[in-house]
Amino acid sequence: MLTRLFILLTATILLSSCANTIKVNDKETFKNGTGIIGAFRQPIGFCSGGYAQSIRINGTNVYVKPTWTSRQDNLFSKKLEPGKASIESYFYGCASTLTTIKFKTNYFPSMIIPEKGFCKVVISIGNGGYYYSKNDELLNTLFEEEEIEVHPDDIPYCEVE
Repeated sequence: MLTRLFILLTATILLSSCANTIKVNDKETFKNGTGIIGAFRQPIGFCSGGYAQSIRINGTNVYVKPTWTSRQDNLFSKKLEPGKASIESYFYGCASTLTTIKFKTNYFPSMIIPEKGFCKVVISIGNGGYYYSKNDELLNTLFEEEEIEVHPDDIPYCEVE
């Protein structure tokens, strides 16, 4: 049991070091690639056990919360192919329990990744379920704290279908 927990913790730490998989301090990244950047919000008091948290979008893992943070709002980013992007699952840990929630098709509306550039999104978990929202104040704060080279107003919100 302890060996398994140690292995899982080590893997989580290594994987979370890749949480921001784009160079967010380079304006060229946002001009030359396609993908998403945004905020992931989890409810206050939600147990994460020090594990990184991720969502799976079109078969790609997107780390939305780094290891060992108690922040409720975290910036995430990921290069993705243009077109429809669907959230397939959510992974989190609590104490020694790891949980993956797989979503049925169309549980979340699809986001549309633009043909050129990035779009932004706020993904929230709340008592009412999982949902997208727009929150300029939150994104402005996170972009400033993370020293993102692009102003959030220069990145459009992801279209949702």
